[in-house]
Amino acid sequence: MQLPLRFRPSLRRLTPALCLLAGVQVDAAADPQEPTIDEVVVTAQRRSESIQDVPIAITAVGEQTLRDQNVNGIEDYFALTPNVSFRSNGSRDRKDLSMRGISNQLNPYANVRPATYAFYIDEFNVVAGTSNPQIVDLERIEVLRGPQGTYFGRNAVGGAINVITKKPDNAWYGEIGLDYSSYDTRSGHGVVNIPVVDGVFAIRASGQIEESDGWIENINPVGGGNDYDYKTGRVQARLTPNDRLTWDFSYSYSDEETGMRVGVPTGFITATWRAVYYGNQPGNITDPDGVGFYPENDDRVNFNRPQSVGSEYKYYSTRAVYEFDTMALTAVAGRIESDLFNYGDVDGGSHDFYYEDLLLNRESTSGELRLQSLGTKTLEWSIGASIGKDEGTMDQSTYHGRESPQRMPEGTETTGDDSVASSKYWAVFGQATWRFADHWHMVLGGRYSYEEIDTYAVTRSNLVVTGINDRTVDFDDFSPRFTVGWEPAANVLVYATASRGFKSGGTQSSNNINLSNEFKPEILWNYEAGLKLDLLDRRLRLDGTLFYMDWKDVQQVIRFQYLDNGAIRAVSGIANAAKARSYGAELSADAAVTERFKLSAQLGYLRANYEDYPAALIDGQVLDLSGKPLVDAPKWTAGMQGQYTMPISSTFDAFARAEWNYRAETLSNPYVYRYHVWPFIAPSYDVTNLRVGVEGERLRVVAYAENVFDEDYFSNTYEKAFYSGVQLEPSTRVFGVSLTYKFQ
Repeated sequence: MQLPLRFRPSLRRLTPALCLLAGVQVDAAADPQEPTIDEVVVTAQRRSESIQDVPIAITAVGEQTLRDQNVNGIEDYFALTPNVSFRSNGSRDRKDLSMRGISNQLNPYANVRPATYAFYIDEFNVVAGTSNPQIVDLERIEVLRGPQGTYFGRNAVGGAINVITKKPDNAWYGEIGLDYSSYDTRSGHGVVNIPVVDGVFAIRASGQIEESDGWIENINPVGGGNDYDYKTGRVQARLTPNDRLTWDFSYSYSDEETGMRVGVPTGFITATWRAVYYGNQPGNITDPDGVGFYPENDDRVNFNRPQSVGSEYKYYSTRAVYEFDTMALTAVAGRIESDLFNYGDVDGGSHDFYYEDLLLNRESTSGELRLQSLGTKTLEWSIGASIGKDEGTMDQSTYHGRESPQRMPEGTETTGDDSVASSKYWAVFGQATWRFADHWHMVLGGRYSYEEIDTYAVTRSNLVVTGINDRTVDFDDFSPRFTVGWEPAANVLVYATASRGFKSGGTQSSNNINLSNEFKPEILWNYEAGLKLDLLDRRLRLDGTLFYMDWKDVQQVIRFQYLDNGAIRAVSGIANAAKARSYGAELSADAAVTERFKLSAQLGYLRANYEDYPAALIDGQVLDLSGKPLVDAPKWTAGMQGQYTMPISSTFDAFARAEWNYRAETLSNPYVYRYHVWPFIAPSYDVTNLRVGVEGERLRVVAYAENVFDEDYFSNTYEKAFYSGVQLEPSTRVFGVSLTYKFQ
């Protein structure tokens, strides 16, 4: 693979930081310790294994890296993962991710949260309620690329995120942390571990509070901006009455409220809203509205009504493991509840054209029972079953303001959507690893799934009911996995995998002659070959993967408005593209240059496009997208991290760390297929972060600069009724300092 020219200036910008790290490394040759890369243990196959023994393309981010890189959310640990990108919909907990170009193309405000990936915390599925959970007090995060249906279930066509929290143990522990950064952002976190009954019962609690003035200002007299208030907490209990039983209980809560959906106007306005606001005037005419357009304006809006945007969720889960002599029985159950809301200005301008109320409540209850063998044997096996139900209730209305373009009375409903949906599902699964010869093993797995979906929806326009939909549909599927692995030498693994992923179909929530009554499931076949190496006495680790994905009946959101004799009609539904494909390569490397100087790098190459999609409905027009690239699928992703650590006293080490991340040009929104122009084409960008600090057994102090070169970039765009054009979430530069103290 030949690197694009865009990398060359990007790498030059990182050179000063890497030279700094390399320069302080000169005296490291005298270091008497032999440098090695730490072994990483993961549970990607529901058993503890070295990451180098798992025949899956996987990135694991451990506790130390989470601290060193100041990971606060999914965008931070995705920066360490090749061919993974994310899309933000205007707030912390409204992020969707793309793995190898496989992304959720559905409405993020659907009743039952759609996803093309699984998201588990301590084996409990939380994707129905959150995409960006609490990061405090984690043991590690595992990002698995490619279909993971056997263990992670339905909708894991693109991959899975497996989060493991730190558990209560039999030692007193406490931790407090403070962080202050740009835009008067204040954050504090705390952790406490209490051994209540020695060796039998312990409790661990953690939490975080963060407040910020934000970097976007509403210049309108009503004031506000993207200031936010975020708080989250988790309480866990562990019961170990004997050597065989471990029983965990967990409660987690998060609440986020932001003064607005994070975004600034671009000046590009789509056809419907151009007609609503500007009539038949030629060209893409928009009003700068006192703030102007990105990139000249990256920190101002002009909303005549205040906004309130946010989400709240809580979940309860329990996990019990009982170990027999040769096998273990695991039971997991839980329930998650979430509320998502948008209130206030929706036209994005100083005129009072429209405003909205949106409240979305989601609930999910699920459970799993699994029996598996213990130890490393000729035959290792696991069987299980799962069951669950997801529910969602939508109450959404857009209202005419005082300056309604349709001259309707203020407070009259323009469009409305009241709906209830549910998804009931169950599955049985199993997997076996057979070590059939010296240095060879085979993995056979599969999952049979059944799902029933019910939808009841009422849509309105100007107080007139435009559709009543009461539909039920069901689907079933068997998704197999086959892997063969070869270990010709110690610390070498070569593997090849063929696996199938399944994402359930569903029913439409509105009527339109261009949409069928229901949409089909997505089916994805993944063909993958990988190589994992530990070299030079574990001073160098290399992982490489080649993959080809055949994606059929790709679910694509259909969501737009149109004028009908002066009234605004809304169309919302889902269509299936006949076929898409994704292929590429991934490479990651970790090097212990010396005991003090560590380097890591990641590189992803991706080509993802529709192969057959002749009748796509994009903003009211039917288009042939066959051969077009997919959205959220940059051709190149890359990253580098370097850290040098040296002792400065008998109790403290000092460290310096540099990080660089690159994303190639990206199609940022499905509107790009009708309007093949900026801002729906997001330019390539690279970001450099620097961190320096001191750390001892108890105290850690770090100063950091994120996006140190103040790169202007954005990853995606979103469209509502914006008077001043489609909006995008702009980048910003952040300087900060953090302090952590441990009580042990």
